[in-house]
Amino acid sequence: MNMVNIIIYLKEKYDAKELVTTLLKEKLIASASIDLNNVSHTLERNEIIENVFNVITAQSKSLLFNEIVNFVEKRFEEKIPINSIPIIGSNRVFNEIIFNKTLKV
Repeated sequence: MNMVNIIIYLKEKYDAKELVTTLLKEKLIASASIDLNNVSHTLERNEIIENVFNVITAQSKSLLFNEIVNFVEKRFEEKIPINSIPIIGSNRVFNEIIFNKTLKV
């Protein structure tokens, strides 16, 4: 089983806690943390743009990534920046949490 950290960048206008609660209940993620008021900087048309996001870092199975992306985009009806980072190593306790608290795939 391949595990990932899934990073979801929500605009401030959206309720990150509500999304985490729903993803947990749907068994798409096993656990998550929320970083409120995360400031991101990008370069657009040669100008530095500052955006503020509520960032969710969730743990799940890699095979659920596309389902999570589709779920989030359908829920908010817009493109939400989402990426995943593989979890290279973990102990048995962490493995069991991911395996037991997410959908069987």
